[in-house]
Amino acid sequence: MSARLIRAPIASAQPKHGLPPGGGKTLLPPAVEPDIAGVFSRLGEVERCEFYIDPDPNSQLLMTLLLTRALAAGIEHRRLFLVHAPARWGQVDASTPPERVASPTQAEERHLSAAASFWSAYCAPTPEAWLGLRHQDMALFPFLENARDALLDDLPRRDTGLGACERLALETIGIEGAKVNELFGAFYREPARLIDLPQIVSLLGSLASGAAPLIDGLEGRLGADDVLEDADACDRFRESRVRLTDVGHKILAGELDFVKTHGIDRWWGGTRLTGRKCWRWDHRTRSLAHPAED
Repeated sequence: MSARLIRAPIASAQPKHGLPPGGGKTLLPPAVEPDIAGVFSRLGEVERCEFYIDPDPNSQLLMTLLLTRALAAGIEHRRLFLVHAPARWGQVDASTPPERVASPTQAEERHLSAAASFWSAYCAPTPEAWLGLRHQDMALFPFLENARDALLDDLPRRDTGLGACERLALETIGIEGAKVNELFGAFYREPARLIDLPQIVSLLGSLASGAAPLIDGLEGRLGADDVLEDADACDRFRESRVRLTDVGHKILAGELDFVKTHGIDRWWGGTRLTGRKCWRWDHRTRSLAHPAED
């Protein structure tokens, strides 16, 4: 599954009676539901199903969603096996047997119930439940705690207002500027990569627009959906050399606050971050700052 669950509109609805937390209906990106339906249609035809799971945060979220749906659907957990790779499965040499990379773990009821609590926390209208995830539950999944921390770091920081993705973009551009292609490379080298190409394009477009742009120099503005459809425009976009504006320099230096200067309107799980309702992350004290404290 290639569906993106980070910086996408995911909002919890009331769970249906009798389903576990997170087992109710959710508002997911349109591409997600058909993927899930495809997985579960095949589950009914096999005695054993192995989920090959990458360590990045989006893959960890997809794992929790699939296990939550499996629990809600009454799937026999003994048929499910989790195969956690220390690096992306797509980077494994095709000639390497999967068992040399990672051994399958048979799912237990506790895996499914823990996954349901994770998914419910991510879909909640505030990030408080996500911060409060139990360590004994996260320990069931080898890369879940890293994903939890990476997603908390993508909340606007209390001191600068920058999320992890904005911060990485500005730091990569730096004083001397950078080609957009270098920015793409920085995101793809990040161990806990949060967003992929279409979302990086959207991020750069956002940083280059508004009443107080942080960057300039983008050649040929692209939308997230244009990336794979117009190769020539994408090439021009990649070769753009971008620079920080005066506002961008000041925000990167901590002299201005990103949220207060540029504004914000994006999703973090089921939490909508806007200027008036912007939860923040204090990375020094590892605590959340309520919007009322901003």
